[in-house]
Amino acid sequence: MSETKQMSPQRKKRRYAKYAMAAAMGVLVISGMQRGRTARNLHTASGIVLVGLSVYHTYLYKNRS
Repeated sequence: MSETKQMSPQRKKRRYAKYAMAAAMGVLVISGMQRGRTARNLHTASGIVLVGLSVYHTYLYKNRS
C-alpha cells in the first residue's frame, strides 16, 4: 500500500502544513528579490501566511490532555 494511505489524518495535516509552509517561504523569498508595489504586497501577504501556518503547524504537534 501507499505510504499516504497508511497515515493517520493527524499526520496528513502535519505533512500538508509543512508543504504549505515551504510554498509560502518560496513565495516570500522570490517576492523579496523583486521590486514594485505588487511584489511588496505579495511579500507582506506571504509573510503573514507563513506565520499563520507556523502557528497552525505548532498547534498540530501539541499534546491534548
